Amino acid sequence: MSDFSIGVDLGGTNLRIAAVDQDGRLIEKVTLGTKVALGRSRVVDDMCDAVLHMSEKYCNSSNLVGIGIGVPGIIDMETGMVRESPNLPGWSDYPVRAEIESRLGTRVLLENDANAAAFGEKWLGGR
Repeated sequence: MSDFSIGVDLGGTNLRIAAVDQDGRLIEKVTLGTKVALGRSRVVDDMCDAVLHMSEKYCNSSNLVGIGIGVPGIIDMETGMVRESPNLPGWSDYPVRAEIESRLGTRVLLENDANAAAFGEKWLGGR
């Protein structure tokens, strides 16, 4: 059984979800519109539904290690809260990590989206 992770790019316009193996190879990716006008609960619902759908495809043959979410704005890493996000109105002081962990029952790492992109470039290099 191999390990895989799911990465989420939560933007103000698009919601991108990808499954990658332990070497960082892309297994699958999905892009949805982020429906911020419908509120944060709707965005989290859509994200969790897509993550569950993707993880269910691979959990029989692989082990989900965790989920990483890149979010624009100021993130409190200790609490997993979005302190402020200009692209996500109404998300200030929202405990997004706790909400998603409780819905999905797995470990979630929340990171500023620019930092997450820099980590990816460092790990995999420019392509």
